[in-house]
Amino acid sequence: MRHAWSAGGARTSDGQFVSVGAIEPKFYAELLTRLGLDPAALPKQHDRAGWPLLRERFATAFADRSRDEWCAAFEGSDACFAPVLSFTESRRHPHVAARGGAIELAGIAQPAPAPRFDRTPGAARRPPPERGEGGAAALADWGFDAAAIADLSRLGVGFAR
Repeated sequence: MRHAWSAGGARTSDGQFVSVGAIEPKFYAELLTRLGLDPAALPKQHDRAGWPLLRERFATAFADRSRDEWCAAFEGSDACFAPVLSFTESRRHPHVAARGGAIELAGIAQPAPAPRFDRTPGAARRPPPERGEGGAAALADWGFDAAAIADLSRLGVGFAR
């Protein structure tokens, strides 16, 4: 079965986004409770014909508060809800910090190598490439000939040869 409409995301009043994955009935019920939506006034969760109305109700509800307000409202719940974080926010998130999920290498923040195993830990062995590094080789791999690559370079596409 394809996932119900309750797996997706929504924009909040501050223009940020949240994600929702309340597919199982108990998580869906919790989601509706936290959103303040009456299940009796909505189509059934797996009624595909009713999904457009459910999407509309979800969008309206989430647009009523900021992302941070929704995070507070869902704190400690099993509603399968999470904020959509920017890369900068995610690096500072307590879960990422506790798990060592972000590193800095050569002054550049980036995700830590994954997966991480106890007996065979991964490691970042070199800094990330400079902007455009390897671009000409990639274009050649994709079928661009030397003349086309030179034209792109003259246009300032910004790759290193």
